[in-house]
Amino acid sequence: MMRRPSGAATGMIFVLTALTFAAGAAAGELISAPGQPPLAPLSAATTGRLERASAALRETLAGRRLLAETADLARRESAAAGEDAVRFLRGPHPVLVFRPRRLPALSDPELELALARELARAAAALPVCVPEEDMAAYQTEIEYAMERSAGDEAFSQRLRQAYQGAARKDGDARAERRRVQALLPPGEELAPPAAPAPRGELERAAGYIRLLTRAPDEFYWAVEKGLPREPDAVDLSALEDFMERYGPDFGSARLDPSGRYAHVGGRRYPPALLEAAQRLAESGGLARIREALGPFDSAGVAALQVKVNAWLRAAP
Repeated sequence: MMRRPSGAATGMIFVLTALTFAAGAAAGELISAPGQPPLAPLSAATTGRLERASAALRETLAGRRLLAETADLARRESAAAGEDAVRFLRGPHPVLVFRPRRLPALSDPELELALARELARAAAALPVCVPEEDMAAYQTEIEYAMERSAGDEAFSQRLRQAYQGAARKDGDARAERRRVQALLPPGEELAPPAAPAPRGELERAAGYIRLLTRAPDEFYWAVEKGLPREPDAVDLSALEDFMERYGPDFGSARLDPSGRYAHVGGRRYPPALLEAAQRLAESGGLARIREALGPFDSAGVAALQVKVNAWLRAAP
């Protein structure tokens, strides 16, 4: 299960979220924001890549589940520039968007990983944007990678090579941190280094697997802080607390004239928090999110760690 769009630039997200189907339009009849490339039916080249990636997904239980849960999801492509080769966009007319300009840069295994992650977001179809959406999506991507590795040695070898590279970088970074820390005055702590941007899907997945082997919270922190945060994103824990305190009736809430704060119960809150709570109150409440995410950060991550450790022990 998975969710929120991330990408290289928030502006690109706004461009693509503006692209949508006309209500009641026939299949293939697409509209876009003025001045932006429209969404279009998949080209033959994009269809071929998607079919190969989908065939690989069908080799795993996780992949078959994702494909079944998103069978009715529209697949389209966009000529717009951007770093994401494939991206799920939620909205009144959810769609999985491919960018042909980016596809040649992705190997087949990398496209499989990206497709698994975005289909997980689509399967969850959350009504609001929360960081936990990304955490669960990337966790599903790793789950797919483990299942795929169990049945395809070539895929497993490529992932192992990426993992070994991630482990070397991690070890080098930790050694350098210790060296620099030793030069500082007693009591002065070195700020945690920023993680280098991965060069591709395999490298990203391998780096996340490395963090997952140390502690799930390290993995979740890297996902949350390593992706652009959308303006309407809210933390799930803050949203839960807010709804339990004030929901489901938010009639007393008001925005200040500047729009910077929402005032509820004599307190100030980010407007995005109030807006998310209002949307949830109209669409099934927190139960909808809890059901979609499932126990990903409890029983789910524990089961995944078992798979990851088994994969690491099986290394030649």
